[in-house]
Order: sequence, then C-alpha cells, then structure tokens
Amino acid sequence: MEIETRTGWAIIFILAIALFFLRKYTYNPFKATLKKASAGDAKAQYEMGRLYYRGKHVKQDYAQAVTWFDTAAKNGSIPAMNALAGLYNAGQGCAQNPEKTFYWYQMAAEQGDFEARVNLAVCYLSGIGVEKNEPKGFETMKAAADERSPIAQTLTAQLYEKGIGVEKNEKSALHYYLLAAKQGEPMAKRRIKELQQDAWNRR
Repeated sequence: MEIETRTGWAIIFILAIALFFLRKYTYNPFKATLKKASAGDAKAQYEMGRLYYRGKHVKQDYAQAVTWFDTAAKNGSIPAMNALAGLYNAGQGCAQNPEKTFYWYQMAAEQGDFEARVNLAVCYLSGIGVEKNEPKGFETMKAAADERSPIAQTLTAQLYEKGIGVEKNEKSALHYYLLAAKQGEPMAKRRIKELQQDAWNRR
C-alpha cells in the first residue's frame, strides 16, 4: 500500500510538472497585453508593437507594430521611440521617413538612452533626417562613449581612426578601442588584434 501511495504521488508530481511546462510554452499573452495597452499602459503598448513586429502569438503586421510603437512612444516609452525610429528608417509598415527617424531618435536620446544617442550620431554623420554634420555626429557619439557605452566607444574609435568629424588621431582611436574591449565589445577586440597584427607586420 505504501509503495502504491508513493507511486501515486510520483505520478501526480510528474503530471503537475508537465502541466506547468505546457502552460508556460502555450501561454498566449496577446489578450492580457491588449487589455493593458488599451487602458493606456505604455509598456504594454510597446509589447503589443513587439508582438506584431515579431509575429509571435499574432500574425505579423508591421503596420500594426508602427501604430502601437507610435502610441507607446507618445506616452513616453523610450524603447518604443527607438523601435519607431528604426521602422521609419527602414520603411517597414510605413513610408520611409528620415525626418521622423531623426525626431524619434532625438527624443529618446534626450532621455539619456545610449542606443538612441548612437543612432542620433549616425543620423548626423550620414545626413538622415537632418543636414549632414560630421563634427556634430562625432560630438554626439563621443559624449555617449565618455559615458561608457561600449558600442559608442568602438564607433568613436573608428571616427578617430578615419578622421571623420574630427582630426585623425590613431592614439585616441586605440584609447577608445581599449575602453570598449574592456567591456567585452567584440568589434573593438577584433580591431585591436588587427592593429597589433599590422604593427607586427611592419617590423
């Protein structure tokens, strides 16, 4: 009888685990997220945009993604601002719009978001939605780099190395590559190895 009882509990335990994982991997958050988003929750509105963009738990629809990201961005969601800028830049779910690309990256950058500041710098460097201004692009990128953004440090190093928006300076380029490499940035690590190999080959 004791063995049968233990066996019974073991089966119940296994079934409970199976039910847990079944619910975990089949749970669809769409309805709950839509309810929160419709009530004005900016985070949920951003998540709705992501669901439509990725086509997860709902049919992929870039136009719907744009609509939800736009709503969330106007309600102060910084991730939504970045996402919306990216969609306007790519022309996904909307007409390509450089001015709106710049506008939303600028809005997110003003909130201190590193990703937005890097992309804003690229806008200045490339003339996306704003008059091309390489010195301004360098200044914007370096400001993010000096606040320890590893990707900004890597890109600042590239600008120093190529002399874009700033006077060419290999020593400063190496400095920023090293800062980024210390934070694990793979592009910086790769470039440092290339520079070391170049220096070795010149011997």
